[in-house]
Amino acid sequence: MKKLLFCVLPILLAAVSVKATVLFSDSLNYPNGLIETDGLWYCYSPATPAQDAFVTNDLLILNSTHSDAVAVNFTNTTGSTLLYASFTINVSALPTTAGGYFCVFRDATNNSVSKIFIDASQTVVPNTYRIGIANFATSSTASGETNFPMDLATGVTYQVVFAYDPNTSDPLPNATLWINPSTADLGTIFGAGANYVFPTDTSTNTVLQNINITSIGFSQYANQGVAAIGNVQVGTTPDDISLTPPALPVFSTQPQSTSLYSGNNIKLFSLASGIDVAYQWLSNNVPLVDDGVNIIGSQNNVISLNSLQGSGNFSVVASDSAGSVTSAVAVVSVITTPTLPFFTIQPQGVTNSLFSPITLSALANGTGPITYEWYFEAPASSTFTDLGVSGTNYTFSGGYANSGSYYVKATGPAGSTPSAIVQVLVIPPPLISIHDLKLNITNVNSSVTINGGQIFNVEGVVTSFGDVLSTGTSEFYIQDGTGACLVYRGGFTASNTPPVGTLVQVISPAQSYYGEIEMDPTSGAATNAVLLLSYNNPLPAPVPLNIGQMATNDPAVLGSYGWLYQNALTTLTNVYLYSSATGAAVSGNFPTNSSKTLYAFQSPYSAGQPYIPIYVYTYTNALNKSNTNYFGKPIPSFCYQINGINGVYSALVNGERFYPTRYADFVTTPPAPFSSTLALTNGTPTLSWPTVTGSTYSIYSATNLLGPWTQIFGLGYYPSIGSYTDTNASPAKFYRVSTP
Repeated sequence: MKKLLFCVLPILLAAVSVKATVLFSDSLNYPNGLIETDGLWYCYSPATPAQDAFVTNDLLILNSTHSDAVAVNFTNTTGSTLLYASFTINVSALPTTAGGYFCVFRDATNNSVSKIFIDASQTVVPNTYRIGIANFATSSTASGETNFPMDLATGVTYQVVFAYDPNTSDPLPNATLWINPSTADLGTIFGAGANYVFPTDTSTNTVLQNINITSIGFSQYANQGVAAIGNVQVGTTPDDISLTPPALPVFSTQPQSTSLYSGNNIKLFSLASGIDVAYQWLSNNVPLVDDGVNIIGSQNNVISLNSLQGSGNFSVVASDSAGSVTSAVAVVSVITTPTLPFFTIQPQGVTNSLFSPITLSALANGTGPITYEWYFEAPASSTFTDLGVSGTNYTFSGGYANSGSYYVKATGPAGSTPSAIVQVLVIPPPLISIHDLKLNITNVNSSVTINGGQIFNVEGVVTSFGDVLSTGTSEFYIQDGTGACLVYRGGFTASNTPPVGTLVQVISPAQSYYGEIEMDPTSGAATNAVLLLSYNNPLPAPVPLNIGQMATNDPAVLGSYGWLYQNALTTLTNVYLYSSATGAAVSGNFPTNSSKTLYAFQSPYSAGQPYIPIYVYTYTNALNKSNTNYFGKPIPSFCYQINGINGVYSALVNGERFYPTRYADFVTTPPAPFSSTLALTNGTPTLSWPTVTGSTYSIYSATNLLGPWTQIFGLGYYPSIGSYTDTNASPAKFYRVSTP
């Protein structure tokens, strides 16, 4: 856990009253040892101090082995919202990860602003770091943190000056940062107002208006490296900060001698400490001038020399207001003997999970310029094809089609050389059931991506005829033995919808749309993640549902109806249809390429009776038009049976849905007559009757032929011969089997 080192100064006036607006100044000129007991600094965190915050040779040492945070408070009665702070820093070991802030302004209510970071991930010169600043961001990788554009060397002491002003109408609002400024430069930046002013990170906080900053703190955290802090100062004007006086630049990074083959490129690095250092590169003591092609950065600390043809001696002059210093000479030797490319870095094979990024890398040396071309061979092929990809790196998102063999060819003026052939294997995430997929739903009250976009792998049989909801997307339902879900393929047209009965594998992120589970292969590589495994598979038997239970729109009441049968192929029986929820009669025919909403009741309309909406989409589907076409067909007012998809949503008005997906789903003809038989075995009655695939059957009993009749079993589906045994045969009963 990151600790904050904050300092509190109960009594300051005797120590820091050099200027009226100097709020705090401490050169840390104490005997070496624990700083927490000197009466000025104190442990801010943890609650029980470990007593391991130490000063050594007038420096506060921050590293990951210490755990205490120390702090100092000050009192600002000047009325100024703008504060400046300064400290020196000398980093002796670079951070190994992007860490949190190590310095911060805070107010009396513990708000933190103007946070300072060490970041070694965004530098140009190798083995250097940068200082960053943010208003509220707590990580150097978070939105709102920005690095000062200057690489800093280890083992060199720099002065860090920062400011914070919550008044956004002032010339210098929010968090502002300088490294090694001079008095004149600081005044210029303050007057300009816009330099290095970074916006508030609105994702974590807002600008705190009229904040009264009362403390400055330093922290230490794991993997931050080692930094020594000295000479801490806080004031209300730039003059309150003792700025480092100009001095001759000192090179902390010298350009290095090297050799290369002709026609290749090279970068030379240098880094000098000083105030507003300017650079000028020399070749054989002659100043270089940028030409935008072969020489780039002649007045920067890093110079790019491209397509070198001859050897040379290179140096750089670093200058500031105190004078100039010339670096060591870097001898760059150019080998002019024509040489075939040879690989210094070979590509490496990869086994990768589906849709995760893959990068193949290679690097060749030899006479340049060297170009690269990547090649691929699919597992079932015997020929490599040119991918049309150049460069030393080839990055792609691994889909099934990316499994295979790869190599890269390096070509220079002396010829071409192929790299080693490597294998890439893309594997899918493990197959899970749709039931287990639904267990990942944690939010049923809005539309949310599940588990941050985790890729899931499910299989199921397509149960809907054609595209369900529109022509601009491909939407269909699949079902396995444990549940059912929607597959939403935004960006695909209805003609991409698999035919009913297709066994498909879907590998993609998933969403919870108000409790409805949806596979979402709509973005990136996942747009190709619907695999058609086989066709003409039998559909699962539709599950009979009760309108009264469905219309409760409450998963807790719906129970197995709600989640187990959500999106499943289902059946409603003996349904009365109306064109409104208030019992308006239906009339006319189904429209062409449009939609129609009907309202299903279990008996003729009466006020207060539960109902569910029936959503009918009549859009043309190129693959299944002959099966789904409603065009011009009469809208029925009564159905013995309606087949379709059961949609159940949570937290939506009329959250229940029912989707017939072809005109044949509306069964308006009465079932054919049939007869049943009754047999007794040891006094236990068993009924048997012939069945018709797709029909439902119910068993009723009564103690009198005139009734009343009570349903004792059903609605049930029977694939061949229907059978029911009444294990509770007392009292004696009459039986009747009906359909539906």
